[in-house]
Amino acid sequence: MKEHKHDFKKLVHVAFKYYKENNCCTVIAVAVAANIGFGKAYHAMKREGRQDRRGAYFAQYESALNKLGYRVEPSEVYMGKTLVTAKRICPKRGTFLIRSAGHVTCIRDGVMVDWAEDRNSRKRVRAVYEVIKN
Repeated sequence: MKEHKHDFKKLVHVAFKYYKENNCCTVIAVAVAANIGFGKAYHAMKREGRQDRRGAYFAQYESALNKLGYRVEPSEVYMGKTLVTAKRICPKRGTFLIRSAGHVTCIRDGVMVDWAEDRNSRKRVRAVYEVIKN
């Protein structure tokens, strides 16, 4: 299994410095879920129709992950009602995408790689998906 070493601050730094990107939670979630760099995730999302400095639809990041060799399936794992709860009770193994209003978060092997990780976000969890390598 490929080791993952994603750091949210580094991903945001690359996003802004090299791509002039903000509002790129889906690109960061794809990078973490697929264990690739920001640039590869950015271009995968761009091929699916994501516009610069804009959010993306579920179908776009699902398709990008499919083309990167992963499938996205609805998860029965209970993550609680908010992102802060999801961070606390997430399983220590597996990769999960958590959708909330206007946002997507990735938790990989129990580690949330997102701005919500250290802000105790009360954003409501709308759906949880598991990302599985094909």
